[in-house]
Formats: sequence, structure tokens, C-alpha cells
Amino acid sequence: MTTVVLWAEQLEVSADFYAALLSAEKSDQSADFVRISSDANQILLHAVPAEYREGVSVPPAIREEAVMKPVYQVTSIAAARAAVQGLAGQVFATDREQSYGTTKYCDGFDPEGNVFQLAEG
Repeated sequence: MTTVVLWAEQLEVSADFYAALLSAEKSDQSADFVRISSDANQILLHAVPAEYREGVSVPPAIREEAVMKPVYQVTSIAAARAAVQGLAGQVFATDREQSYGTTKYCDGFDPEGNVFQLAEG
């Protein structure tokens, strides 16, 4: 299992999103930290300190120019897409899915605009 550490301005919104996206459990929750974990993924969310917050637009500005894009293993991209429907982030539509070998991939973004990739297979 790989662990990803993310900073979030909206800690609870991001925690709810990642828990739904990854069919994961929230634990070790406090005012400025929450662990999201499943069998295949672990995300440690830390609250951005107030003095560094820039505000999150609605919808969020997608950070496609970021230097890193985490990949999360899921059993079903379609199920992950459905699980986050109506939340602040999203998994892109099926027409943006790609396959390499036996693995299917699809990108998406979280409630703060961070881009990620889901891998199924």
C-alpha cells in the first residue's frame, strides 16, 4: 500500500470525497488531520494552516499543471465515479478512460482541484 499526504483547505469535504472515492474508512480524525484508508490506498489529509489558505473556488480550479499525480487502485472505476457523484470533485467520464495492458485508467479531480488517476485491474 502506498500512502499519499495531501494538504486540504476543506478537510471534512476532502475526507468525505476520498472515503467515497476509494470505498475507504476515516480514522485518526481531529480538527487538522484525518486518515483515509482501504486495503489498497491510504491518504493522510492535513488541514492547511489558516494563514496559508487561498480559498477554493466552486467548482475548483483543476490543478493540471501540478508536478505529481497520485494513482489510486480501485476495484471499479465506474463504482468510484458513481460514489462521488454529487460531491465537490469527480472522476472524468468513460470517454476519457484508457487501457494499457490489463489495466484501465481514468483521471479525476478532488474538491480542491488536485488531479488524481484511478487504476482498475
